[in-house]
Amino acid sequence: MAMVALGAAMGAHAQTAYTGAPWRFGLYGGLNFNIVGAGAQALAAIPGDNFAQSNDIIDGTGLGYYTGLMTEYNPGGLFGFQLRAGLDDRRVNFNDWDVVGSTRTRFSARMTYISVEPSLRVNLGSPNFHLTAGPLLSFLVGAKYDWVPRDETSPDIVDQPIDGAKSFAYGVSGGLGYDILLNSKSASSTKWYLTPFAEASYMMAQRENTFPGQDRNDTWVTTSIRGGFQLKFGSGPAVAPPVVMVDVDVPTIDLALRAPNAVTDQRSLIEMFPLRNYLFFNDGSTSLPNKYVTLDATNAQQFREQSLMQNPGTGSSGSSMDRSQRQMSVYYNALNVFGDRLRNSSSAVTLVGSAPSQAEALEMANNVKSYLVSSFGISGDRITTKGQVRAPHASGTRVTPPEDMALVAEENRRVEVLSDDVSLLKPVRIESTQIEPIDNDLVLNVTPSGPIADYTVTISGNGYTQTYGPYRSNSQRIDARPILMNNSTGTYTATVTARTADNRTITKSTDFSLVKTTNPPVTGTRYSILFEYDESKTVQTYDQFLRQQVAPQIPNNSTVVIHGHTDRIGLEDYNFELSTKRAAEAVNILKDEMNKAGRSVTFDSYGFGENEERSPFQNVTPEGRYYNRTVLIEIIPGS
Repeated sequence: MAMVALGAAMGAHAQTAYTGAPWRFGLYGGLNFNIVGAGAQALAAIPGDNFAQSNDIIDGTGLGYYTGLMTEYNPGGLFGFQLRAGLDDRRVNFNDWDVVGSTRTRFSARMTYISVEPSLRVNLGSPNFHLTAGPLLSFLVGAKYDWVPRDETSPDIVDQPIDGAKSFAYGVSGGLGYDILLNSKSASSTKWYLTPFAEASYMMAQRENTFPGQDRNDTWVTTSIRGGFQLKFGSGPAVAPPVVMVDVDVPTIDLALRAPNAVTDQRSLIEMFPLRNYLFFNDGSTSLPNKYVTLDATNAQQFREQSLMQNPGTGSSGSSMDRSQRQMSVYYNALNVFGDRLRNSSSAVTLVGSAPSQAEALEMANNVKSYLVSSFGISGDRITTKGQVRAPHASGTRVTPPEDMALVAEENRRVEVLSDDVSLLKPVRIESTQIEPIDNDLVLNVTPSGPIADYTVTISGNGYTQTYGPYRSNSQRIDARPILMNNSTGTYTATVTARTADNRTITKSTDFSLVKTTNPPVTGTRYSILFEYDESKTVQTYDQFLRQQVAPQIPNNSTVVIHGHTDRIGLEDYNFELSTKRAAEAVNILKDEMNKAGRSVTFDSYGFGENEERSPFQNVTPEGRYYNRTVLIEIIPGS
């Protein structure tokens, strides 16, 4: 049966004239995931009493590079061959292990080879998909190890040679690959191929036994799971690609546009601004950061939370940036707000510091306590301090991208103010003027009948022309105020130009009008929901707050605009979906309450994700990122 199957495979390969390049030359590159098994290793340079006889290096894993030059012969039949020669890096980080008593260390090693790998190539069903297998012949070019003690009493050992490393090692390797012809539409005889491959490689006997005459088995073997790419070229028959006539339907576009009833320049706003109960400390310092407003005992006696209510801060323009600065000035008075609330109550608080060391974290918490006691006269018996390495509501998860870990560490260096008395942590009421009312947006919904790559929106008319985009999501919002410029009214055309995957274009237009209101806008009310760093948390956590605090404040015939935001940590697409989902969940809860109350209310919800042009705050500070993890709810009465 095996001979029949082999004959059938060879016959299948021989039925069609081979048009690829039989001889190919190129280079390869990839990564090794190294799994090392070792036992009873003697490394005399490491300090320790009788180390070589009392401690083993057991096993470990690590990433190394794999790169070099190659040649290949693939005549298009069942068999061919391949030859690679290049650098094969078998570095590894060993698991933690004991040296003396309770001392803990970290140990890593780098074994680097020039490897020669002749392989048999077996084509599996086509000349492109193939299996390779063959011996591994490796010549050592470097064998070093690092030893880093954690007790900080012994010196680091860096770049020490691994004694007994063999100059020659051998093994086997094999795997799968697939040749992708890059210039398939070209009639040229030169063929370029990109070949992704995945393989396993086993290298044996990398080190001599350093315990001759003893009953010890000193081994060092590496199994590598590798993946990478080959880029190669060769010469083959010049074949003109066939001309295929495909009748593809061009997608159509449905365009829905909603213009604001009236464009307003500004609106009075009463905002219930949540007071984030985290105080973020500078790296390497346990002192209160200068960004937080601190008062001496005399000025603290005169401080009242009500002084922050009307236009806090120095800004006067009312822009979104200036508004965020005013709101942040409230947050930077958090120590004084907590002090004012504590002296007007008998409640207790717990200050939990978090830092890389517990002692450092406790000192941070004690410095906050010292300020509340010395400036506001709060009894020290009412303030409990703790220090711990991990914050009670720590930022970061296992899926946090590596490039964002520094921002996460910055957020986790803080003191959390915790209390069973919710009144100590309630939002601050702010009265201000909003120069960018939330209901000034044009809302566009673009629905194509088939797949498109992206689209742009061009708005023209009344002396104004501007193109926005490109966009990929169906719903977009555009601020109407710049479109009107200084005019009180205007008629405009919005034209959507979509691009298909094969670069054809589709257009759809609609007309709309804008009117600037001449009546003073009504006063709006805004609530904010803040989220911890936790991807699983949803708006349902705030169900009671929305039903009992926000819903009663929504009058009949009002408009409620709800928009979600995230900070920039994490994946952009996930953040957009998360902000949209949270805004929609808030709408569902409030709609349920409005139906129970028999009120007619218009809801408008959307998510901006991490879009920094629309973010309430900048993402450059921990507190800015925390305030961007929000759903904003704005109630506009009688609109």
